[in-house]
Amino acid sequence: MTITPARSRTQTPRRKRHRVPSPGRHAISLLPEAAPEPDPAAPAEPRSPHAPEARSAHAPEEGALQAPEDGGPRSRRAPARRTCLRSALLRCALYLGPISVAVAAAGPLSRVAWPVPIVTLLLGWSAAQTLTSVGAAVARRAGPSAAARLVGCGFAAVAALWAALVWIAPAALAGPERGLALVIGLGGLAGLATVTAAVVTRSEAAVIGWSLPCWLLGAATLAGLAGYPIGGRLPIGTLLPAAIVVATVRAFRPVVIPGLCGRMPRPARTELRRGGTFLVIGASQAICVGLLWQAGPSGPTMPFWLPLLLAVPILEALIGWHTDQVDAGLDTAENQAAYKKHVRGVTLITLAGLLPPLAVGVALALAAYRLAAESAARADVLGLAGGTLLGGVFAVTFLLAARGRPGLAAGLAAAPPVAMATLPLLPLPAAGALPDGVAVLAATHLAGLLAVALTPAADRRTP
Repeated sequence: MTITPARSRTQTPRRKRHRVPSPGRHAISLLPEAAPEPDPAAPAEPRSPHAPEARSAHAPEEGALQAPEDGGPRSRRAPARRTCLRSALLRCALYLGPISVAVAAAGPLSRVAWPVPIVTLLLGWSAAQTLTSVGAAVARRAGPSAAARLVGCGFAAVAALWAALVWIAPAALAGPERGLALVIGLGGLAGLATVTAAVVTRSEAAVIGWSLPCWLLGAATLAGLAGYPIGGRLPIGTLLPAAIVVATVRAFRPVVIPGLCGRMPRPARTELRRGGTFLVIGASQAICVGLLWQAGPSGPTMPFWLPLLLAVPILEALIGWHTDQVDAGLDTAENQAAYKKHVRGVTLITLAGLLPPLAVGVALALAAYRLAAESAARADVLGLAGGTLLGGVFAVTFLLAARGRPGLAAGLAAAPPVAMATLPLLPLPAAGALPDGVAVLAATHLAGLLAVALTPAADRRTP
């Protein structure tokens, strides 16, 4: 869920990289920035009088370490690589919009059946992952307006599917108030559609500003739950739909304002296949969250949300740093062997950053088994362990997708829900849904780390 920003361009001539353009490296988590289209009417950049007429194929480009002509020390001409951290923080702030909507809707959520938020998360997160992957490619080929139309049409189809499910679902699954279930689902889908449109159109900062009303309503709800009077004075149920609409209209501005819509091209077959893999990834992640949500006795107040929310910005920055450093190796490495050595070093540092979630999750799980079997503290500690391990699995999955292995990432993401569904059928002693889920997530996290360490990147780019 990070952004790989494009390099800043200068007037210094640059050599061409021997690389094949590829679609977005992964969906919401690692979306490459679309390069600006060159303006044919713009005048050509002036050529430096000190630039040579011909440039060697192995000449270093911008960002490489170059020795000055006077024999002095080398200096890096590229700007400081802080964009991955900034992009990760922007993306995490963007996610606060749907989270604030869910917090502000705590009252209505308590009046519907538990499958309503779970199915909304499943449909919305799967659509977000798929449409971000395909929308990134469409934005590069046809511009942000066409990408916004694609996202809007995709989420409109998902909203129609949700309305049909609410209409035909029995009362035990939809709850006694079908109208309220329909509105809650549409609000959740609108929040995820806003995030997806902001990502593919590269308008994260603007959408974050227009999502501030959702943040304020979520904070007011938390204040009301804590006993402060401000939460009970605001008509949150009336203001929340308006806040969702404001953020959604800003995210889909290219579709809403006449004259900005672009023609939506048909996605290529490779883009559709990649979108299918991210559909599997998104659905698997949503199922894992739903299983942990319902496995504990405390239901929606289960503490697995805390480590999952705290791990997102850290892991976002780590994955963004990984992809940025791998891309920088194309500039600094002198040959293929040096590039491979550089990638191996970056991979080792990344694996070291991904080990703490596994270690902390296993330690919490072992500590939970030292508590009483039926105590609420044991379930809470297991919930913390599950959330920590789930955040690590998310990071490993997106890292494999960023390295050009979306199929392997999809298989790794689908392993936990398949294993959790298979364990009750095996002749094994039943430990409970929550302990089984924690064990499966620990094994999946370990397998993901081994896959990252042993599987080379599919994009064999030559510097």
